Amino acid sequence: MNPFLRAMWSGLIFLSLLPLAVSAVSPVQERADRFLKLANAGYQALYRVNSEAQWLAVTDVTPEHDAAVAATGKAYAAFNGNPALITEARDLLTHEKELTPLSVRQLKQLLLNAAEGPMTNPDLVAKRVEAETKQASILNSFEFKLNGQKITANEIDNKLEKSTDLEERKAVWKASKESGPALKPDLVVLRDLRNGVAREMKYPDYFSLEVASYGMTTDEMLKMLDDWMATLRPLYLQLHTWAKYRLAEKYHQPVPKKIPAHWINNRWAQEWPDLVEAANIDKYFEGRSADWIIKTAEQFYTGLGFSPLPESFWKRSDLYPLPSDSKRKKNTHASCWHIDLENDIRSLQSIEPNARWFFTAHHELGHGYYFKAYTRPEVPYLLRTGAAPGFHEGVGELISLASSQVPYLQSRGILPKDFKPDMNAFLLDDALARAIPFIYFSCGTMPHWEADIYAHNLPADQWNARWWKYVSDMQGVEPPSARGEEWCDAATKTHINDTPAYYYNYAFATVFKFQLHDYIARKILHQPPQSCNYADNKEVGTWLNNILKKGSTEDWRKVLKEATGEDISTRAMAEYFKPLQSWLEEQNKGRQIGWE
Repeated sequence: MNPFLRAMWSGLIFLSLLPLAVSAVSPVQERADRFLKLANAGYQALYRVNSEAQWLAVTDVTPEHDAAVAATGKAYAAFNGNPALITEARDLLTHEKELTPLSVRQLKQLLLNAAEGPMTNPDLVAKRVEAETKQASILNSFEFKLNGQKITANEIDNKLEKSTDLEERKAVWKASKESGPALKPDLVVLRDLRNGVAREMKYPDYFSLEVASYGMTTDEMLKMLDDWMATLRPLYLQLHTWAKYRLAEKYHQPVPKKIPAHWINNRWAQEWPDLVEAANIDKYFEGRSADWIIKTAEQFYTGLGFSPLPESFWKRSDLYPLPSDSKRKKNTHASCWHIDLENDIRSLQSIEPNARWFFTAHHELGHGYYFKAYTRPEVPYLLRTGAAPGFHEGVGELISLASSQVPYLQSRGILPKDFKPDMNAFLLDDALARAIPFIYFSCGTMPHWEADIYAHNLPADQWNARWWKYVSDMQGVEPPSARGEEWCDAATKTHINDTPAYYYNYAFATVFKFQLHDYIARKILHQPPQSCNYADNKEVGTWLNNILKKGSTEDWRKVLKEATGEDISTRAMAEYFKPLQSWLEEQNKGRQIGWE
């Protein structure tokens, strides 16, 4: 056994043998306190080592760093999934009524952590860690090619944003899908290994394990997502109709029933950006620097009363694109990291001075400030995470939404003071680029496909067909040409590989952000949600901090209800876009609505 882990187990045995102090605390609670003190210390230590190794692996993709991730991943799993920890946590939970709610939440979180790598079956866990490491290396180092020439992910996005040549667009879109065949073989292996670790902890499959963080079953989660899609469907059909007519006009093509995927600027049609010229503000970022983007994002938070990011953030983060001649390779998916569950916060981005990266930078720092808020003694290491996984994404998305509001952009000097926005245009862009199509991707295509492969064991020779069936039926989008099983287009999405069964968290975040935003706009700012400005409002900061500082110490339903007075629902989202729906219905008169 690793010497560090041996010392931890020895400590656990030693603490369990200590005589009970004379106190009012029950023997079971005292036993839990001793156990959780050690468990938290070990968890934080191994979390830091594992995060540091993973950070190096995504910012400098090399075989050496991949090997380090495999080694630290095994040590991390060995601690979290140690049978002694599992047995003690389970036994303590049989006395749940004698324990404090905070102790119960820690014990349950410990068991959820254990389920990712239960060492009751060390061979299975070792195989999973090795397979995850291999998949991450393929993903992070994959080189896209267009006409035989290397092309980066940012360059693919830029070409899709600018090109009006459908043949070129088709070639670029197809190039973006080339990673799928490289990723599929190991993803098939990982499906079985992930299901294996979940079953080791008495979950029916990996999807069920992941949704357990919400206190829900797979069926309950999918029903909630389906209900959200049903309530927003009239608006989506109006948007879909408007968009396909707009795109047909742009490309001088007949109006299709379903939108060809390469007509849309996003590689997965998960968002439909750049369709509303009157809301395109990229020209106002000309002459700005990437450094100005991230510093302005930080100022958003300090203006609300939060403290500046630690100096180490600026020294250790990887925020900008690599030079074209760089030999170093890094992952291009923006992220924010809480390396040590203390003050070592970092972000991985590839910031360029445009509106998309402006909103992204604000989003990623939302994670960073969430980390900062719950990094306090009252929140144990095991609970230094969001109230539910979607809370983290929701806070980032909330600030991204706030940063796109015209009054905020004017207050930062991006838009001129006398700028007169076309509010229908800005609402339309909000809906297309950041909200409504994304709901049908993140509530529909992604979680249903992953539920099929994990919960229903869909055979691998049906994966691509099932993926495109969901894209077609739920999103009203189709590929530019037939996509056989030699492809695995789902696997070209980063999180299918490295954060599986996760996308419903983004759906939750999208609904959640509109609830928070609606409360801030109406109850604190007393401004319309479609056009408001959080800048430098300390009351907004205090209200937001009251959510963030709790971490996962309270049930997410309670946190949301106390903050907004509501349960989770699409009410605020539907109301935000209500003026747009009326406008769209007028625009779409005489057109066939939807694709049926």
